[in-house]
Amino acid sequence: MALEDNNGDAISCIILMVDDLARENDSLVELETLHQEDCSIFKMMKDNAIDNESINEHRATSEEARKHLYSCNCDAEIETTFTKGDGESLLVSFLLSEAKESHPWLNNTKEMKEMIDLHSMNKEAPLLESMKPVFKKKLGTSTMQPWPVSGRDSDTLH
Repeated sequence: MALEDNNGDAISCIILMVDDLARENDSLVELETLHQEDCSIFKMMKDNAIDNESINEHRATSEEARKHLYSCNCDAEIETTFTKGDGESLLVSFLLSEAKESHPWLNNTKEMKEMIDLHSMNKEAPLLESMKPVFKKKLGTSTMQPWPVSGRDSDTLH
């Protein structure tokens, strides 16, 4: 399977944008990609003796950490959990196909490559803004005592 025929660039773009979004909101983020049983990623990982522990040795947004995603050929579920210092957390889960439907540029190889290149050069990624609406109006939870704050939308991560 050629690299252009899989989901590697699209998932990589999503990972980079989610990381930027967390940084912009002074939050930590945990991101998991959940693949279907017949996804090629499992064969590639087995063939190359790669497991989740060895992948986690790399910085999450590094090329090394994202490289295995280029074997993905399924409609992966992407789960993100943002956590702020005050205990507020936000879980956002979506399918790759839903992200591609909402953001057609995730089907455009040229735009995705530009996004990845911009991010690797530490320049502000212009496509980040297009991903923000995915994380609006999602249910957030807090482990802290709830405090009434007027004018604050309690179901979004600020």
